[in-house]
Amino acid sequence: MSIRPADLQIIIQKTQDVEKIQQVQQQQSKVQQQQFAQQMEKIYKNKEKDVNEAPKSEDVKIREKEERERKKRERNRNKKENEERDFEDAEFGHNIDIKI
Repeated sequence: MSIRPADLQIIIQKTQDVEKIQQVQQQQSKVQQQQFAQQMEKIYKNKEKDVNEAPKSEDVKIREKEERERKKRERNRNKKENEERDFEDAEFGHNIDIKI
């Protein structure tokens, strides 16, 4: 099967058209990949920011919990000091109470 010169010219022109179309498709896929990569990077940064920033309501809860724990420790310390002081003030062992 031989190709006539007129057919050869048409084939050459079409191959050039096909080449242009393929180049456009390749460039388009590269652009889409770049856009996708940018979107993923943006999403990643947003999620990272969300993780690093605790909501303000949680900050308040944490501070309140720490304050309660600090007050509780302080009360326990004061209670122990008072008990020690009461024990020191009491005159244990000097008198014996006998009931008949």
